[in-house]
Amino acid sequence: MDGAALVNYMTTFEDGPAKGVVLMLHRSPRFLRITVRPMPGTGKPFPWDALDQLDDTPTPDETLHVYERTDTGAVIHRRGTYGCLPVASYRYVADQPADADMRTTEAWRRWCQNRIKHELGQTGSETP
Repeated sequence: MDGAALVNYMTTFEDGPAKGVVLMLHRSPRFLRITVRPMPGTGKPFPWDALDQLDDTPTPDETLHVYERTDTGAVIHRRGTYGCLPVASYRYVADQPADADMRTTEAWRRWCQNRIKHELGQTGSETP
């Protein structure tokens, strides 16, 4: 499979700051933090990255954006070093969480849980 065809089997972003970005990730959670940071000495941005692993945390100089998966996701198996890769498409979340809600794992998980509760019309402080 050539590189152009492989793009169809990766994670893509439909809109927002990362519109058109394609990433090879290991997970495709419902909500995904993606990051960009300035390249030292130039101010130009490094390539986009995603905090897709459960223990991923942003560095202080990274700007964070939240995206929501728009499909059910799929997984393909790629021979060689890639193993199983998710295939997913994401859209930009218009009402972005506060930066503090994206900086720590605990705060991020709480934001995701509260967002889902809100969408389901639930209230209260119980954890889903």
